Amino acid sequence: MDKKIQKPKQDELDPAASAFEALRGEVSDLRQSINQLSQNIQLIPTQDYRRTLAQILRAQENMSGEIKDLKSHPAINLTPESFINKLEEIKDRTLERERKSLRETEDTLRFNSNTIGNWVEQAGEANRQNWWLVLVGCVGLFIGGLIIFLLIKK
Repeated sequence: MDKKIQKPKQDELDPAASAFEALRGEVSDLRQSINQLSQNIQLIPTQDYRRTLAQILRAQENMSGEIKDLKSHPAINLTPESFINKLEEIKDRTLERERKSLRETEDTLRFNSNTIGNWVEQAGEANRQNWWLVLVGCVGLFIGGLIIFLLIKK
C-alpha cells in the first residue's frame, strides 16, 4: 500500500486529523516491519533435532528395560496390603502350629495324669491290702497266742 497520498502540512490540520495522520504513519511502519520480518524468517537457521530425539528414544528404551527389571524384584511388589496379607498368613500358620503343639502337650499331660492317677490308685489299694494283711496277721497272732495260752494252761 505504497500509494502516494498527498500529506497536508501539519500546521494546517486540526488535532483529530493530525492524530489520524500519526496513526496512519504508525500502521505504515508496522506493515513494513511485518513484510521485513516475513522475509527474514526464511534466513533464520533451523535446528536439526533428529540426533537429540534418537538419543532420547534410546535412553527411554534403556529405562523401559530397567523398569521391567525393577518390576521383577519381589521388593517392588511388596505393597502395604500384600505385606499385611503375608503377615496374616504367617500369623495364622504359626497359631495353627502352636495350637497343634498345645493339643499334643495337653494330650500327653492328660495321659501322664491318668497314668499317675492309676499308680496312685494302685498304691492306695496296695496300701489297704497291706493294712489288711497286717491286721489279719495281728488277729491271727492274737488268736494263735490265745489258743497256745489256752492249750498250755490245760
